Amino acid sequence: MNTFSRLPVTFGLIGACVAVYIAVAVAGQSYGYPLNVSLVTQPPEVLASGALVPASVAGGDVWLLLTSMFLHAGFIHLALNMLSLYFLGAFVEVAFGRSRFLALYLTSGLAGGIAYLYFGAFDGPAVGASGAIFGLLGGVLGYSLRRGTFSWHNPLIRQLLILTALNLYFGFSVANISNTAHIGGLLGGLAFGWLVAPTVYSQKRLRAATPTIIVLGTELILLALWLLLLA
Repeated sequence: MNTFSRLPVTFGLIGACVAVYIAVAVAGQSYGYPLNVSLVTQPPEVLASGALVPASVAGGDVWLLLTSMFLHAGFIHLALNMLSLYFLGAFVEVAFGRSRFLALYLTSGLAGGIAYLYFGAFDGPAVGASGAIFGLLGGVLGYSLRRGTFSWHNPLIRQLLILTALNLYFGFSVANISNTAHIGGLLGGLAFGWLVAPTVYSQKRLRAATPTIIVLGTELILLALWLLLLA
């Protein structure tokens, strides 16, 4: 079995992010940006149409919580996130299964976005898949906590904890990186991993879907509360 057939969701998500990146670069030509420039740094006018801006969500553009997960500000931003997605996805997709992996990724991305609504800049845009990618880390950690394998002496857990700490430190040290979304995604993934641990080998559809229903339902409640607070 080749890598592509073994990791269809991982490569599908990477392909989607790359395709969106190229589409944004092409669209930037209508704003006067040469394609070679837009492929390095994405045109802000195009990014603005899909970036997560709390003020816009408050105005009814709730879909920005989803679109912002597939946008990236520049080539380095995209490359770092896609490398992280590949290496984490290579483990998590196989361990959790395709549907659970996709649910973990998307709900973690939404968790990061909702955290940004609560604690990010009200008029500041945010883009990137990093909240969802932090959720993959959280998913493994939550799973290991529930399974009783969470230990510093576990080489995988130790590596993931070091990776998480380094990335959070990097986020706090570098301007224009939203650790708010990172932490939100991490916590969303942690909750999903904790809930999914007893269901990974279950063949019952409702039982398998329960973690997604609980996490997504909680996120929708938090979104509704945020909107009500602004009303």
